[in-house]
Amino acid sequence: MAGSARISAHLNHVKDGDTLIVSTDSKTESVRLYGIDCPELAQKPYGDQARSRIRNLLAPYDTLKIVAVDRDRHGRLVAEVWVADGCINTQLLSEGYAVAYVRHLRDEFRDRYLSAEATAREARLNFWQQSHPEMPWDYRRRHPRRT
Repeated sequence: MAGSARISAHLNHVKDGDTLIVSTDSKTESVRLYGIDCPELAQKPYGDQARSRIRNLLAPYDTLKIVAVDRDRHGRLVAEVWVADGCINTQLLSEGYAVAYVRHLRDEFRDRYLSAEATAREARLNFWQQSHPEMPWDYRRRHPRRT
């Protein structure tokens, strides 16, 4: 996280389990949570559960700390979201509401994210209670959006 931009923001809207709309002093920004992938909303009931969980996690906080990592091809800010209780990205992983997006994990995040995911997998929490869970990226490949 060294050298990453840190931004204070207010939550406007939870789009899905891994995408937020926030306001800073200067603009409204779409934020994609770094290093995780939540089930799609159509992946019932897990997508809805992930969105509900992040809403509940963020509800008590007036201000979110956004730690920018990158921008994605859609122009969204890719970031970790922090509150007083810690990193929301890794909390979603450790509770089984998200999977680690290994393909995009930088080395400095890898151990923390994979460890959080392993906690949920071993306990068979939420998404991991399925015997053969379909990864969100596989679901998107099978169900491409029509534009």
